[in-house]
Amino acid sequence: MTAKQVKVGIIGTGFMGKSHAEGYQLFNIEIGMFASRTADNAKAVAEQFGIERWTDNWLELIHDPEIDCVDITVPNHLHYEMAMACIEAGKPFLIEKPLARNTEEGEAIVRAAKEKGIVAVYAENMRFKPALIRTKELVEQGAFGKVLMLRSNEIHNGPFHAPWFWDANLTGGGAAIDMGIHGVNTLEWIMGSKIKRVYAETGVLKWTEHCKNGAEDTAMAVLRFENGGIAELVISWAISGGMDVRLEVFGDQGTAYVSTTHEAGGLRIFSHNGYGKSYEEEASLKPHVVPTKGWTFPAPKDVIQQGHAFEVKHFIDCVLGKDTPSSTLEDGLRSLQIVEAMYESARTGMAVEVK
Repeated sequence: MTAKQVKVGIIGTGFMGKSHAEGYQLFNIEIGMFASRTADNAKAVAEQFGIERWTDNWLELIHDPEIDCVDITVPNHLHYEMAMACIEAGKPFLIEKPLARNTEEGEAIVRAAKEKGIVAVYAENMRFKPALIRTKELVEQGAFGKVLMLRSNEIHNGPFHAPWFWDANLTGGGAAIDMGIHGVNTLEWIMGSKIKRVYAETGVLKWTEHCKNGAEDTAMAVLRFENGGIAELVISWAISGGMDVRLEVFGDQGTAYVSTTHEAGGLRIFSHNGYGKSYEEEASLKPHVVPTKGWTFPAPKDVIQQGHAFEVKHFIDCVLGKDTPSSTLEDGLRSLQIVEAMYESARTGMAVEVK
């Protein structure tokens, strides 16, 4: 079987379902069917992407013999049920963040998938953003020396495109489980060390009329890593100016400022040591080469900044046995554990150890 022969079924026709669909079609991967909660939505999005088959019954999609694998892009409260249905049906699946509303649901998904030997990928698109992949490479190359501190923020003015985000009963929380789940995963990945302790504050700073059942619109955390490093995480639905996603890396020999929403290329770094081949070595071959010491602006290896296309391509490669998941269900569970520690810290006013 090849990528062209695999048929993926997408459950969910909102922003993320459409983003994933664009990624599949970019790589000529066939979308076999869309499923949505209403027939009108399913039909409209299927027509948008030129797909003949659609349904308002997601179980029909999972059990369809022509569908080889499933992409779950639905509200958080549906993740557990749909993931378990895929596992029971023996279908490989890609599941959007967060893995579930809480660690209890997440642990059950991880356990069941492992017992059945199901190929599953946790859809953490930060791992597939070219600017962040490049940053990770530079950290591992020692461009910044020893990484001492990280700072991450993801902020915007609220998820008004989908009202369910505001209800903690449906999501498991608020801004922290929506966007902080990205941040904690990225911070551990870039630092190369696990978070061991969390101190957090959460609150409703702006959207009191929208936040329901304990959801917060803002969260901030200070995190300590096992290797001694520290990080600051800022998450908010209460900030004007549009989506702003940034990562800052501070080492004893260099600094990186990474934006995946604004600056072209998204990456700005300073390195005493340089990286890759030396400027002198490269300049002897290419007179106009950009130096790698001091402030530089290295371009990502691809223009698709948000990572969704590479994420879905990776999923299909895993389904075909060409690769193994680089973002696992266990990674998703780990991120949930850290976010739950943030919520516990905010409730108690105390720092919380992460198991």
